[in-house]
Amino acid sequence: MSVDSPDKVIDRSAKLVFSFFLSSAGLWLLTAALLAYVAAAKLTDPFFLSTYEFLTYGKIKVAQANAFVYGWGGNAIFAVSIWILARLSQAEVRGSVFIVFAGVIWNLAITFGLLGIMDGHMSGHEMLEMPTEVWPAMLISYLIITFLVLVIHRSRQVRETIAPQWFILAALLWFPALFLIAWNGLEINPARGTLQTVLSMWYGQSLVWLWLTPVALGAAYYLIPAILGRTIDKYYLAIFGFWCIAALAPWSVVHHLEGGPVPMWIPAIGTVMSIAMVFPIAVASTNFHATAFMDIGKVWDSLPLRFVIFGTLSYTVSSYIGVVFSLPAVAKITQFTIINEFHFNQRVYGFFSMIIFGAVYFALPRITGKEIPKAAKSFHFWTSTLGVLMLLLAYLIGGLTHGVLAGQPSLPWASSVIQSIQPYFLITKFAFIILAFSQFVFVVNVWRVIFPNPFAFFAADDKEASA
Repeated sequence: MSVDSPDKVIDRSAKLVFSFFLSSAGLWLLTAALLAYVAAAKLTDPFFLSTYEFLTYGKIKVAQANAFVYGWGGNAIFAVSIWILARLSQAEVRGSVFIVFAGVIWNLAITFGLLGIMDGHMSGHEMLEMPTEVWPAMLISYLIITFLVLVIHRSRQVRETIAPQWFILAALLWFPALFLIAWNGLEINPARGTLQTVLSMWYGQSLVWLWLTPVALGAAYYLIPAILGRTIDKYYLAIFGFWCIAALAPWSVVHHLEGGPVPMWIPAIGTVMSIAMVFPIAVASTNFHATAFMDIGKVWDSLPLRFVIFGTLSYTVSSYIGVVFSLPAVAKITQFTIINEFHFNQRVYGFFSMIIFGAVYFALPRITGKEIPKAAKSFHFWTSTLGVLMLLLAYLIGGLTHGVLAGQPSLPWASSVIQSIQPYFLITKFAFIILAFSQFVFVVNVWRVIFPNPFAFFAADDKEASA
């Protein structure tokens, strides 16, 4: 009688929660893709779906960001974090029923929150636009899931921790800390003056830097050596990169307030910290790419690793671009342009999502025992790559064009500035179509493995009844 390896036992224990969160994440990914297309279409045709009051651009744009970050991002974080931490801890996933129950509450709260946004019941705080009634449910469900994840980590067989654990556990703990700080200063004890503006922007930007980003980095630190079969090059730098992100990222985000109605020292600190972010960016680039490029052929042959390396390259290049854009001389040109869409979409599409796709394609066969066809994964990779590159280049070039033209007071706004950036809006519209199709392929790939024959159970019951 064969005895299953410890990894197989762990994978079996994680199957329920991984499948639930990944299935939920897929639904939110498609929802966000649809909303992103509608928002992009409205920029090229303001009368598109204009007869429906709940589909105005302001509501759709906010709903899309929340669906993507909390729906797709949150569920993907839960799925990947639980599996990686269980694997590294060599501990089975316990309390699956409670985790799934909390996950149901999380997703129901997001659903009601988005419906509230579409109905006009939203706040003006960045990434806190959902009605206040849903946030306690989201926080409680999140804390339940995080507590049970910490139980897995506490049960680890090896007491020493490594980089993937640092980043993932920190991200899981940073989210409630960020939320409670922002919620207290915006809702419970509203801050005075411009502090609310600072706090609102700080939370929205920090959510990406201290929640989505560390999980993606942690997944990369786990997947690259696991697939290549070699240790991370210059691994000793990883701890330095981790503490740099923890110390610098919360301060660097306030550079976005350059030129805003806030004391000048606030964006000045943000600029200094943004420049200092070159250190963790360089560390991540050195760790990931020096390791991967030792065996570029194996990277190319492994589709999960291809997704991961694309994500890490996107993180490196766009982060350096972000440092340049934080400089006051450059920010004066780009501050109030569509260049801000470049930063957001790069983080959620080009970096976070691509690494999560790679993590899912690596983990799913080990958890379910079923492999996704290589052609389907390859098609997903190339369509995602095309869509991401189109989207980011359109926002980058369009944003620079927007900033330069907007700074020319002699030019008529409607006939010169707006018309000049319309072609870039059209490109983003087609990019979102490609991305939506790509994400649909991903969801189909995943669901065909998780639910290979959803009607098999009912068919078996019918056969027994007829017999």
